[in-house]
Amino acid sequence: MKVLREPQIISGFLYDRPVDDLPALTHCGEALCSRGHHLKPHAHPVFEFLYLARGRATWRAGGVVSAQGMGDLYIVYPGEKHGTGPVPNPENHHLWVGLQLEQLGPAARRLAAELRRTRLRSLSGCPEVEPVLRGLVAQVVANHPQRRQAIAAYLELFVTLVTQRLREGERRTPATTALPYSYAVQRAVAYMEQQLDRRLPLRDLAAMATARSVPHFCAQFRREVGVSPAAYHLRLRLAAARLTLRQPGFDVTKTAQQHGFSSSQHFSTLFRRAYGTTPREWRQARTEVARVSRPVIAT
Repeated sequence: MKVLREPQIISGFLYDRPVDDLPALTHCGEALCSRGHHLKPHAHPVFEFLYLARGRATWRAGGVVSAQGMGDLYIVYPGEKHGTGPVPNPENHHLWVGLQLEQLGPAARRLAAELRRTRLRSLSGCPEVEPVLRGLVAQVVANHPQRRQAIAAYLELFVTLVTQRLREGERRTPATTALPYSYAVQRAVAYMEQQLDRRLPLRDLAAMATARSVPHFCAQFRREVGVSPAAYHLRLRLAAARLTLRQPGFDVTKTAQQHGFSSSQHFSTLFRRAYGTTPREWRQARTEVARVSRPVIAT
């Protein structure tokens, strides 16, 4: 284990090649960084996945600067130079793992191929990844006969979770937690993204943000995001509903019910106001595009 003693790191550690007979796991680590955190550009010959457990951060990889919010999983590709962005990061807490995916079995090889094809930079809202990475590190430092098997099981679960998030694709709402919001607003936004089937009371959102009062939370949210919490959550619900309308078996009424709208008429009014067309018209247009795009099989 290497203890990280850089000036901007409050505490941190790095394990290089932690398991001799499991070379697919090249490194893993964790760091609690103070304000002004800066990481010099460097590269690895493997995929690196970086999870942000707290705060926010900006990274540069492949010449592109990207913002990362709490709960996001940032992806760096083999041989790609990466480091912090042009401005030092605020206080943050992150975990990371380096993997030679091609050596982890068929599922991991498929994941590697899909990532190389899409060149996806990050997956937003992946809280289920954090306990897996922590469990992985706990097994790395453990000393028991089944240590290798336990680590391999955690790696398999990690690959499964990342693949699951990747396959969700367009069904997920756009990444919003990557914006440079405060910790309180990030918590509220993350909660909104998980609650798209109903309207949320402001008191619940204020409590999730650990705000001292509802008015204080609303003022802070509007100041950072530009709209009220209710308007922002409505935007998320409408975006999710629009994607649901593309699925077979979901008409306007069923979609409205699934996303917490009081009636299909109310849903249609809000949908038209947001997108300039009714849900029924939008669904028919998508269906027509799918029909026309369907390949013709010669007989």
